[in-house]
Amino acid sequence: MTKFYRYLFTRSELRGVIILSFGVILIRVVAYAIDPAEGDYSNNQPALAGGDSIAQVRKKPKLIEINSADSIALDELPGIGLVFARRIIKYREMLGGYAYPGQLKEVYGMDSARLTGFIKLIRVDTSSLRKLDLNKATFKELLAHPYLEYDQVKAIVKFRDKKGLIGSPGELWAAGVLADSLWKGLSHYLIAVADSSVKEVKVLVK
Repeated sequence: MTKFYRYLFTRSELRGVIILSFGVILIRVVAYAIDPAEGDYSNNQPALAGGDSIAQVRKKPKLIEINSADSIALDELPGIGLVFARRIIKYREMLGGYAYPGQLKEVYGMDSARLTGFIKLIRVDTSSLRKLDLNKATFKELLAHPYLEYDQVKAIVKFRDKKGLIGSPGELWAAGVLADSLWKGLSHYLIAVADSSVKEVKVLVK
């Protein structure tokens, strides 16, 4: 065996190779003694193409903005096919936009289990909500909103005709025109321009 190595290395070179090999082995033994995980090179390998490595870094899914998403984007949500995507968009148009995620339970056929499956994957931007001006909206426009029924719209119009300009939507609840149960959902979609103009004047004065 020694004679074989003599054809490959000189005696001094052979000694150097042996010392170097011994040094590498010693370093690995010491490193493993200090931190066993450090010596386990299998965990430091890049993730496999098929995603089988436990060290694979998973990308955080991009949140879908529910008020601007089209049917293709909504279709990517778990439990939401094209049929539900269209229903979500149709109800969004009727409402004037979603004010909070819980309103998706009002979509036809939506249940709590389905909503729970994707609610963490969506976000709601309320900056573009379409609102009804209580001082200008017609009877037909008010009645078209899914939260208002005929008798409620009739009461709003009657209150407006009697009072004149409505200062703020809160007046409808303060006067008992609308039930308290409607406040959570409906208040997001009502505005009184008279109230808005007063606020603008105050801002200019400052």
